[in-house]
Amino acid sequence: MRTFIALDINSEVNEIANETISKLMRMGFKASWVKPENMHLTLFFLGDVKEALVETLANRLQKRLAGFPSFSFDVSGFGYFRFKNRPRVFFLKVVQNKALQTLYLEMRSEMKKLRMSFEDQGNFVPHITLGRVKFSPEKWESLVEGITTPKITVPVDSVTIYSSTLTPAGPIYKWLYRIKFEGGLMKNEQ
Repeated sequence: MRTFIALDINSEVNEIANETISKLMRMGFKASWVKPENMHLTLFFLGDVKEALVETLANRLQKRLAGFPSFSFDVSGFGYFRFKNRPRVFFLKVVQNKALQTLYLEMRSEMKKLRMSFEDQGNFVPHITLGRVKFSPEKWESLVEGITTPKITVPVDSVTIYSSTLTPAGPIYKWLYRIKFEGGLMKNEQ
């Protein structure tokens, strides 16, 4: 099962994301845009993982994160990853903070104990993906340099493990486990 671990975002971030996507579309960019219901902050992309291992991971993370203090992160600004002088991915910037970095490292440590493989370049760059760029107009850099977004604070009191099913219409995400910092593990029985 194709799996990832993420932090959920609030409706304010969704709104700003959709406004930013609309601006980019009006500027002539074409991309595989992320649907509003699929917006999140990815902590780890795990790839294909057996269901039993996902359950083991959820239980281990529940123990590891019990008592982890609730925190918040700020979403502020627009950015992109490049490939060969072209934008490859558009995103909303997430301001890195100590709590977010600590959460990432705690979870990373637990996954390493389970000998799980995951995408990890050693440099966690938190962001909220808006779309994977397929076409960008000429002078694209001057178009995007004026994009600004307000600062939005997102509260965090849990992490969520999702499955991702790829379809021709785009990925379908289903939450599998929600791990609350106050203790407790919710399993999606659907």
